[in-house]
Amino acid sequence: MKIYNSLTKKIEKFVPLNKKRVSIYSCGPTVYDLPHIGNLSAFIYADTLRRVLEFDYKVFQVMNITDVDDKTIRDSARDYPDKDPAEALRTLTAKYSKVFKKDLKETGNQVDHIKFVSAVDSIPDMIQLTQELLDRGLAYIADDGVYFSIQKYQRTGKTYGILQKIEVTTSQSRIKNDEYDKKNVSDFALWKKMQPGEPSWKAIFKFQGDDYDIEGRPGWHIECSAMSKKLLGVPFDIHTGGIDLKFPHHENEIAQTCGAGANKLANYFVHNNHMLVDGRKMSKSLGNFYTLSDIKEKDFSALDFRLLVLESHYRNESNFSWDIMESAHNRLRTWYEFSDKQFQTVRADSQWVTKTLLSFKDLLLENLKDDLNTPEALSEVSKIVSLHLDQPVGENELEAFLSLLEKLDNLFGLDLKNRLDLEPEQKELLARRAQVRANKNWHQSDELRNTLLQQGVGIRDTKDTQSWFRA
Repeated sequence: MKIYNSLTKKIEKFVPLNKKRVSIYSCGPTVYDLPHIGNLSAFIYADTLRRVLEFDYKVFQVMNITDVDDKTIRDSARDYPDKDPAEALRTLTAKYSKVFKKDLKETGNQVDHIKFVSAVDSIPDMIQLTQELLDRGLAYIADDGVYFSIQKYQRTGKTYGILQKIEVTTSQSRIKNDEYDKKNVSDFALWKKMQPGEPSWKAIFKFQGDDYDIEGRPGWHIECSAMSKKLLGVPFDIHTGGIDLKFPHHENEIAQTCGAGANKLANYFVHNNHMLVDGRKMSKSLGNFYTLSDIKEKDFSALDFRLLVLESHYRNESNFSWDIMESAHNRLRTWYEFSDKQFQTVRADSQWVTKTLLSFKDLLLENLKDDLNTPEALSEVSKIVSLHLDQPVGENELEAFLSLLEKLDNLFGLDLKNRLDLEPEQKELLARRAQVRANKNWHQSDELRNTLLQQGVGIRDTKDTQSWFRA
């Protein structure tokens, strides 16, 4: 497999650290609100990358749940003012963690293939990593917490600004906010001293021969460094995330981890680009901020949205609009029509399914292994569907056809194989319609078509046969 590596700024052959297992760390959500469609698109790309790798390797994917940071604390205090700060935080983040995992599953992500880890549950590891950085002289204690020194990090011969070019000055300005100006290079908080009304954890740090009792909570950047190190070790194979996380988040992760003694955080950084809405940045103020619920309210499915995402290459900006959503819906509906052929086999022998399976690797896997080229791979699937939509599956090839659908599902997560056969009464209506068509009773044929359509069953007629699909 070849993949674009943000560390080297080029497409590289993927070589795992361990031939038996690939390790992936995916930056997960901050659970303070409903995930929007741009959030979900990043996880769909990460899920697809893991699916492709699973054709050749066992894969261990870790995803963090950020349940303590500036935003979760702010919103938990706002939404639950009568609760203890720690309880308010747990209540808010539990609510949105549940929504996130539900949305993740609905959009075809294999949540049972992911090891989720909570930031709150990992705070002892963050305290330990912060102490390691203090011991190495790369962090210092200020009046409001513990900070990472970019200047001292650079003096060790390390580079700050690996993922993108950054102008680093000799000043030692500090910033305590978790997220800040993308051009602002400042010493950043590893541990923040407790503020009134905030949840906090006890921590004692040793620094320059003294003990400092600093009750508080972690900074955002230290969370991922601590969790990835504990669960995957360093370096691990692949770090995924949105392009907006390159700086400061991922750059700070690299600095923290390498500052604590590692040569690398990960061998490959894979970043997906932004999702626009009608060609503009998504924003609540513009009224173009959409969630999965908004999509479903328009009678589209979560898997329609998944297909829309995969129709764009992960390194290109994708665009969401309701017209594009409609196009993806129609495309997937045709694929489902194709998959419904599993219930309509004919006695005549056929060979096309077996031939398609034999060329499966060339048609699909090679595109996906070429820097996760999902648009080209989907184009190949559409060619298969278009070429054989009117071609019946012989009974001799049913097993091969089901195998083809399963392989497509394993790669794209669109649930093609898991379809429902018709009810006996609907099959009887189809049989009657076949008979009246043979008798050229077109009026009754149309009536039966409409009856089935009202039950959600569409019919495709050819010269001599009819086939059905879920409308």
